[in-house]
Amino acid sequence: MNIVNSTIRDIKSLKIQSATNVRKRAVLALVKSSTASKTKSENEFRKEFLKNANLLFCARPTEPELRTALRIIKKSISREGLSVNEMKEKIIQTAKNYEVDRLVSLKSVAEFGASLIEPNSVILTHCHSSSVVETLIKAKKKISKVYCCEARPLYQGRMTVSDLTRAGIDATLIVDNAASTLMKECDYFFTGADAILADGDVINKIGTNQLSTVCKRYEVLHYVCTSSHKFEPASFYGKKEPMEQRDSDEVWEKKARGKVKILNPAFDRTDSKYIEGIITELGVFSPEQLTSVLYRKLQLEKHRKDFLKL
Repeated sequence: MNIVNSTIRDIKSLKIQSATNVRKRAVLALVKSSTASKTKSENEFRKEFLKNANLLFCARPTEPELRTALRIIKKSISREGLSVNEMKEKIIQTAKNYEVDRLVSLKSVAEFGASLIEPNSVILTHCHSSSVVETLIKAKKKISKVYCCEARPLYQGRMTVSDLTRAGIDATLIVDNAASTLMKECDYFFTGADAILADGDVINKIGTNQLSTVCKRYEVLHYVCTSSHKFEPASFYGKKEPMEQRDSDEVWEKKARGKVKILNPAFDRTDSKYIEGIITELGVFSPEQLTSVLYRKLQLEKHRKDFLKL
């Protein structure tokens, strides 16, 4: 099995988890498959590159960060008349530059996020987000306690609570349904994002919308920590972000459940009106402000939806 197919298999099975890791491994697979290509002509190389890029592009629904990275790499070799070796070098360099940019972005998100947290704060988290973890570690001295939801059925919250505990933060894992009870103690609800949409709504791990709604009742501030790379520009053109439905066996194996039907959505959509702010490498914005900024930055008024295709 080649590296592209094995990476897709690992993404689909969730052996590779979190948007950041999915993007890193997919980009690595594309770079390795491209540099190992035996094709000699420009057209043959482009055809092979686009085939592999498209396979990775579709590896998992609800992954705008992955799509953004692949679009940027594709753009780097868009000029006609490049030799195969020139394209390989551009792909390698663009991927390296992108990773450096993402590390810088992560540091900026953490700094902006940490500056918002007041001393002696109690924080609730859901699922696992590299941006949230880095933000809370940055604000470590101002945090009294963190409650981490399990994020069933695959328990990504265990990753978060382990990361925070290793960093010396007082973090406690809680069952998902305990969140509303403990929320009365909390000052903030911090989550990541798998996608930011044109209207400012955020797609994240299933359960985020439910918790964000309860936050409003208890006056707990919901902040989303994410890079602007999670923005899906196609949503400006009316394209709906797909919501992944996971295998029922993750919840209850078929051998045990028999004919019982299972619904196992991976994500939900949180209304922008419940979100206090979205923390990005560009700064902290209300959801509507951020999408306006990104609309102008990407000059979307000059394009049509098909420019986003690979």
